[in-house]
Amino acid sequence: MQRLTSFARGAAGVGAVVAYQVGAHYAAATPGAHGMGLAMALVPPLAIALVAATRSTHRAWLLPLWLLVCGVLWMARAPLAAHFDWGLYLEHASFNLMMAYVFGRTLVADREPLCTRFAHMVHGTLTPRIARYSRQVTLAWTLFFLATAVVSTLLFAAASTVTWSTFANYLSLPLVGVMFVAEYLCRRVVLRGEPHSSLFDAVRAYRQSATQQQSTRPATERSR
Repeated sequence: MQRLTSFARGAAGVGAVVAYQVGAHYAAATPGAHGMGLAMALVPPLAIALVAATRSTHRAWLLPLWLLVCGVLWMARAPLAAHFDWGLYLEHASFNLMMAYVFGRTLVADREPLCTRFAHMVHGTLTPRIARYSRQVTLAWTLFFLATAVVSTLLFAAASTVTWSTFANYLSLPLVGVMFVAEYLCRRVVLRGEPHSSLFDAVRAYRQSATQQQSTRPATERSR
């Protein structure tokens, strides 16, 4: 039952992402769909901000601030809708830059690379080859997300909105899948003879680690 629930949540998440990308591209490619485009650009960050404000210990002033921002955006909806493509671009570029930061910040001195952390969760003690390779994979993901943000920026600046949207909404996510497959095939060659694991093993290990950390937090901290 738990596996079925997790699968259903994952499927719902993927469905929501696909629906968003189809809607965003439709708005970018359809003349007169400025209102829908503005909604696609603003609803996701506003929803994330609302969830964060609700869970924050400072919700007493964050929630009124959120409502104020929504009111300002509503009053400025006409000029914002005329340039909704900027909102979609900033959303796409900032997400990829954020992911590059998440991976890249773990490559600095005295930090454990993110992919090495995942490998520890799966294998426990790592051989020097696996540790070195996992660091290289962390760098590869950092460069991948940086490259995606750069290509998105160049297309937005030099190509049509439809061309940019095709890349951002229809190609970016499949390219992530291609990256996973390419890394897996590379791992099979470079780490021949070493114990192998799948992406799902890493995901399960990460979720198990997060659950254990949550359960070990002091009760006073969880109740905030």
